Amino acid sequence: MTVYHINKGIGPSSSGIEYAQKYRFDLVKDFPEKQYFVFCDYIYSNYTRFTDNIGIDRTDTLNAYKFLAGQENHPSSYSADDFAAAISPDFTREQENERAVNFRKDSVLYKAWLIPELGEKIVDRVDTIVSGRLLQVAHYSDRLTNIDFYNGKEVFCRYFYNEAGDLSMRQFLHEGKIILTLLDDLVLQGTSEFYDEFFRRLNFSSQDLVIIDRNTDIGAELLRHKNGAKYAVVVHAEHFSARMTDENWVLWNNYYEYVFTNYQFIDYFIVSTDKQKERLSAQFGIYGHPDSKILTIPVGTVAALSDGSQVEANKYKFLTASRLANEKHIDVLVKAVAEAKKSLPELEFHIYGAGGLQSNLSDLIKQLEASDFIKMEGHQKMTAELYAKYGGYLTASGSEGFGLTLLEAVGACLPIIGLDVDYGNSEFIKEGVNGYLLERADEEKQVQLFAEAIVKMVNELDYSAAIRFDQEKAKPYLSENVSRDWRNFYDLCLNESS
Repeated sequence: MTVYHINKGIGPSSSGIEYAQKYRFDLVKDFPEKQYFVFCDYIYSNYTRFTDNIGIDRTDTLNAYKFLAGQENHPSSYSADDFAAAISPDFTREQENERAVNFRKDSVLYKAWLIPELGEKIVDRVDTIVSGRLLQVAHYSDRLTNIDFYNGKEVFCRYFYNEAGDLSMRQFLHEGKIILTLLDDLVLQGTSEFYDEFFRRLNFSSQDLVIIDRNTDIGAELLRHKNGAKYAVVVHAEHFSARMTDENWVLWNNYYEYVFTNYQFIDYFIVSTDKQKERLSAQFGIYGHPDSKILTIPVGTVAALSDGSQVEANKYKFLTASRLANEKHIDVLVKAVAEAKKSLPELEFHIYGAGGLQSNLSDLIKQLEASDFIKMEGHQKMTAELYAKYGGYLTASGSEGFGLTLLEAVGACLPIIGLDVDYGNSEFIKEGVNGYLLERADEEKQVQLFAEAIVKMVNELDYSAAIRFDQEKAKPYLSENVSRDWRNFYDLCLNESS
């Protein structure tokens, strides 16, 4: 049996889905079955940087574009010196820093963008600019992988090169959408035929298991190429809108609507909590298929139980970790900490993560004159050692299917303050014991509630009781227990295929 874990994309600010895959990779990588973590999107940079960053071995990953172009997964190692040696010596090397190196000749500029974290001036991409106009962007791993061609405002064509350095695939685009792909002797029209060819070449069989983590824009193509394979859909978030649902009709989450509607092609649905399993099963019953197979397997794990010995000593230091996106409401937490600081002079708040709101949050922190006690820590690997530096965790997200960082916080024996929402917070927080569950409210009221809860936690919480609760709560999520769940699921699929 070969197991394929299907996702759309991956980038420098990976979502909870990619981290859930990382946890799963750690649990299944030593299983005898061959595993592939498959990313389907065009990824603008050498994507092995991103899989390496979250801890998925590059040898166990596939990308649709690289696969069809006949490329293997090489680490980034092409240097500015390599590029200089490949171009005419008439170009002058200038304006060099850790982010870029310029090569100029008359009206032609090659701007080589570097990967600072790798050092040694390793090239990510090279812009070709003629008379101030961007004409093309060449992308590199340890060699040239592909070139994006610009028509003045957007990419209209991409060339891809195989391991031998030969042109192997051409793709034409309009407004970011695939119009035509030329591959071998094939002419593939649009996005659908491109992904049809990708899944056709993966050639699933009745002996394979396909675990679908994200099916956006590829769902129909996936289902068309099932070929008797076992299909399992992992539900990573709240799967429906409670506000728009009644006893006769369910408004599904857009990310899951296609696979829920085409349930007859899905052998298993996997959720993270028994509560979500019960609710999804009841809702499937509304549509006449209560017998759909739903399994509970947590998306995250705890490597070991913490003793929590430093939690109370660090009680004035709080953290949060998430994508910096609107739905995470980090701004509410920033304002709440600034308010709570008036009562708790020693209070600190550290924000881990990256995303589109990074600049807005930085500006807000400056406006509140909070830069000395609220820190933007950027994207970092969230280790047990890092969590151990803190005494509390904050989350203002209004919807979580599970909450990986909540589990990580519980594994570190941190008390938590969050909204009273299903699955994530209500799964991990026991009101007044290891934290507080807050009612939903308008922003002004929400800030007040968080500020009051922070002060209450520091001044009143029984940290010894909170630590004991967290330790018991974390036990079922120990890696060996969740690994056994996945092993049992694989064996179930193997038995059904034999």
